Amino acid sequence: MMTSNTFMTLIPVLFPIIAGFALFSRPIFEDRHIYVGVMTFATSIITFFAAFMTSEELITLWRITDTLSIAFRFDYPARAFACLVAFIWPLVTLYAFEYLRRRPPVDRFYAFFLSTFGILIGVACAGNLLTLYLFYELMTFMTLPLVMHSQQREAIRATVSYLLYSLAGAALALGGFFFFQVYGVSMDFTPGGVLDLARIKAANSESMILTVTFLTLVGFGAKAGLVPLHAWLPTAHPVAPTPASAVLSGLITKAGIIAMFRVIYYVVGDDFLRGTWVQKAVICMALTTIFTGSMMAYIEKHLKKRIAWSTVSQVSYVVFAMMLLTPDGIRGAVLQIMAHAMSKSCLFLSAGVVIYFTLQGANYHYADQLRGVGKELPITMTCFAFASISLIGLPITGGFTAKWYMASGALGLGSLGMLGIIILMISALLTAGYLLPIVTDAFFPGEDYDYASVVPLKMGINMKIPLIFLSVGALLTGLFAGEIIDFVNSKIIAVLL
Repeated sequence: MMTSNTFMTLIPVLFPIIAGFALFSRPIFEDRHIYVGVMTFATSIITFFAAFMTSEELITLWRITDTLSIAFRFDYPARAFACLVAFIWPLVTLYAFEYLRRRPPVDRFYAFFLSTFGILIGVACAGNLLTLYLFYELMTFMTLPLVMHSQQREAIRATVSYLLYSLAGAALALGGFFFFQVYGVSMDFTPGGVLDLARIKAANSESMILTVTFLTLVGFGAKAGLVPLHAWLPTAHPVAPTPASAVLSGLITKAGIIAMFRVIYYVVGDDFLRGTWVQKAVICMALTTIFTGSMMAYIEKHLKKRIAWSTVSQVSYVVFAMMLLTPDGIRGAVLQIMAHAMSKSCLFLSAGVVIYFTLQGANYHYADQLRGVGKELPITMTCFAFASISLIGLPITGGFTAKWYMASGALGLGSLGMLGIIILMISALLTAGYLLPIVTDAFFPGEDYDYASVVPLKMGINMKIPLIFLSVGALLTGLFAGEIIDFVNSKIIAVLL
């Protein structure tokens, strides 16, 4: 029976998917921008409304068997991530209206882009592991055309790499699904986990379940760029159109994080993992990824590849925080998700503006080509600077508060926690080393720079608004961290720990 709660839970997922596929038919409006804009902003409004007005009731869309179903629930983690997606996606869409004018075909791009919006909401509010896995896989196939948009050789090669890594990760996760179904009392996400511990102990299967959990986390970690399944990310992001790069780095990598979060806290349970080799192994993998990504970004000269390698590093901050299995770890993870999503989306969109106006026709867009660009594009590079200081983790920004809680949570983990704090500090220094020189060169090009030849470039409002909103959002995440932490304490931590 279709109730108002059922309708409001399902519509943010299904509405943009249907709207996206409608673009493959004849246009509803002569100007596709009108249609895409209306559908995108309507989806965001509906998502915000659903996040605030729906209950946490499990809504079953389709029951396959007595134990398998496609179901959704707007619990508080789902609401938080869905609202973040609903805030960022329309801004990137608005930006795309201008950016893609020079990069056809736009119809296909918008069709998959709009559908991906709904699928990402589906990942956020999936009510069980089957639904999560289904939408996780759908997201891979929906984003392939975004990466391959230009259809050039590099884009096709990157798309194949993205597909292979994603399928490898999904295969590992699928194996975990089969084991969790056998040893779980339910497939519906439940705080504290669903494993039948008595049955596992009776069968002496603790080691097997730990191994399966580790492989599942590694599998879902592929989307988050976790070592060793990370190589697709710095390959795919730079060749994708900038709007796609922004959501791939800022939001779609978080789908892997959401999946890992559900496995840790809602399927296996933190009590089962605490103190085990799985916790330590995943933390070590996260720290390896943080250091590797930061170091590769530091030595990388290609602008978008540098930002992509930064994503490899920064997303694994969240993995590290989640696997601490402490309240401070969860606080740091949530803040990092929000701050990174806004900062990294802003960085990619800013890079896209620079490429759009000043590096047209160039095959490679290097960081050292940006000398003096702050004089031509002052708003763009100011927003880039704000996003950079948040990513570095300077005080008052969301990135600073997130890393503060991570370090606090790591203190109780002994020598491994201290190693984590040291790597966080090294990574912050490396982040400053690969982002701040871009900003200083852009605004302070030196005495030999021809200042008289500077002509400020006219950037359209479609590009200005997203950059301003995202850069300010990265700062506000830090300024209003107290309110966010209160929400996390009362709505997430109180339920999980």
